[in-house]
Amino acid sequence: MKEKLTTRQYWEDYYSRNHADVKHIVTVCSYYDTFWEQFISAPNATKTIIEIGGFPGRYLAYLSQKYQLQPTCLDYNSDTSQIENTFKVMNVNNYSILQEDFTTFQTPIKYDYVMSNGFIEHFENFDEILDLHLSYMKDASKLLVMIPNMRGYIRIYKYLLDYNNMKIHNLKCMKLEVFQSFADRNDLSVKYLNYFGNFPLGVHQQLNLFQKILHKAHRLVFKKWGNKWVNKYPSKYFSSSIMAIFEKK
Repeated sequence: MKEKLTTRQYWEDYYSRNHADVKHIVTVCSYYDTFWEQFISAPNATKTIIEIGGFPGRYLAYLSQKYQLQPTCLDYNSDTSQIENTFKVMNVNNYSILQEDFTTFQTPIKYDYVMSNGFIEHFENFDEILDLHLSYMKDASKLLVMIPNMRGYIRIYKYLLDYNNMKIHNLKCMKLEVFQSFADRNDLSVKYLNYFGNFPLGVHQQLNLFQKILHKAHRLVFKKWGNKWVNKYPSKYFSSSIMAIFEKK
């Protein structure tokens, strides 16, 4: 396996703040309810779900509570307390946590639902990382992969205002063709594949005066009217994310 674009310390620092807050979890995760409904067939307490790179666990806890699933969180972070607290505040008591490196771990268990969110784009060898997801899938199971989109006009915006964050993402995987090829070579049915989401205005660094002006201008344009157009016509140029849902035949 090639080198990761991030380190364990990076993610532990990035998520050092406590995320175990019900209101925050529901606000963040319910935004994707339309996609969750396509991903998960129906509530079923016998069904299992695993999230790859799941720290701090908010998506997994939300889905497990909403659909009565049996969750497993796989992540190599050394501190599991945030994951445990996230499950606790969402009243999910029957869960498993695997402190493992996904690139080397060999799963003894297969799952009904497999997901990763903001994961594959942190690797040089994203095709290999995508293919590894298959080893966790049962027959007739589903896989959901969500990643940010930093191509098109977003790339210019990120280069000017969020360059350090952009550097730890592999922009080569941010194309629909990558996911269609993944489905083709693994004989998966594509249930959904498209760009979606508002223009990604958020930045992860201190801004100078010029950058602040650009940031405020973009906020004004996209929050006032631009995002209405972006959501109506999702594209690689302005949409913040790519969502892909697959089913194993």
